[in-house]
Amino acid sequence: MSMDPRKIVILACACLIGLLSILSVPTHVMAQQAVSQLNFHPPRIVVSNRPMRLMLIDGPPAMVEIPATGIEFVVNTDWDVFHDLASGSWFILDRETWLTSNMLTSGDWRNATELPRGFLTLQVSSDWPQVAAAVPLKTPTSNPDPITISYEPTELIVIDGDMQLETIGGGGLEYVSNTDSDLFRYEGRFYYLAAGRWFSTKDVKRKWYTVKDLPRAFAEIPINHPRSRVLASVPGTEEARLAAEKAAVPKVTEVVLGSGPGLLVPWFGEPSFVPIEGTELQRGENTPFQVIRHNNFHYLCHEGAWYSASSPTGPWRAALEIPEAIYTIPATDPAFNVTFVKLESFDDSSGQAAYVSTSGYYSAYYSGYTNTIVYGTGWYYPGFYHGSAYWRYPHTYGYWGPWGAYYPHYYHSSETYDVPRTEEKDWAWDLEGGKKRVYSYGPQNNYVGGKYYMPKSENDRAGKRE
Repeated sequence: MSMDPRKIVILACACLIGLLSILSVPTHVMAQQAVSQLNFHPPRIVVSNRPMRLMLIDGPPAMVEIPATGIEFVVNTDWDVFHDLASGSWFILDRETWLTSNMLTSGDWRNATELPRGFLTLQVSSDWPQVAAAVPLKTPTSNPDPITISYEPTELIVIDGDMQLETIGGGGLEYVSNTDSDLFRYEGRFYYLAAGRWFSTKDVKRKWYTVKDLPRAFAEIPINHPRSRVLASVPGTEEARLAAEKAAVPKVTEVVLGSGPGLLVPWFGEPSFVPIEGTELQRGENTPFQVIRHNNFHYLCHEGAWYSASSPTGPWRAALEIPEAIYTIPATDPAFNVTFVKLESFDDSSGQAAYVSTSGYYSAYYSGYTNTIVYGTGWYYPGFYHGSAYWRYPHTYGYWGPWGAYYPHYYHSSETYDVPRTEEKDWAWDLEGGKKRVYSYGPQNNYVGGKYYMPKSENDRAGKRE
């Protein structure tokens, strides 16, 4: 017996509706949308033909004197950098050995043969365990690799000697085989990939330019070649398409209504706010948390969810309404990533609110300029420091840290707030995620999940999540 065609149509529609309800994917995040306002200007790019390390200082050095030592240290860097006030000499703790120089930015760092007496005081201080392990001074077994110092986000390309070029693919493309960086040459121009962005120059030691239209030869890189990792950043490739699809997958965070999560937002001193340019909003300045003030009410974006409170210190509750003004925060502001977290729904009967975050919250953006995924906004956000307290916002461009890796996993600065990454492609971080590292006063390297420490002058239990 045959079925009425009209019944078939009705049944098919019902099945489709049922399927959509099961998937329950929010319609506003089912497709990747291009993000504007991103910055594509080249960063400072340093090229060296010998081993070199890059020290990034987050702006001009911020110095804090260590009591009873005659020594001050640079707060706004991931390196252990000290300055002896009596002699004027600078010292860097390099693993377990010491380097010294007469000038911070001279680049003439050499093995230290002696340390100022003030380091003996640091040796017995629980705030400086790395110093204690390196005092008394150990005799180094080799000369240190050169260090270049930058006060801005910088890319370092280290080439092992003279440049060696090898053909890759069949379109006349060459790559530099004696570097770990993604450096290529095509028709007399060099191309370099950083944070999903391509830059080009005729001479690697001169000015670099942003690339919008990448030569087609890049799409012909063999998939089994080690440099095929760049294909996700080559427009029109299957790898680029898959990267965009993966980035478009939303993440749903559910929060229980009512009593709330018991969040405690740490502030350095009394809560202070700064205007967000081009908006009617203000952003919490002296906290590593993302607190936005709107019409004297406060909104906290934390781990992919929104909370609200009448006071900047809480108590915080799951937000059931987000001001539209928040979604006008420009990419030039470090709070831009919160615009990718939205309230999806809340249910009084179940007692839960659902929030949806997309890849922009983790600083992976689909760019209409490149038609690929890029990482970071490209804008530089100076970190916050006051006295011995310091935290920074993620930089778009990576740098070689003290141990030769992007965003080293071990930070040795004062109050530091940052998210490390292990590879060029691994940018799954945000300002609030579980990968952050926060340290208390001095380089204690005592990261504890779920706890946030402010300097000793503050409450050490600030920010503890119960």
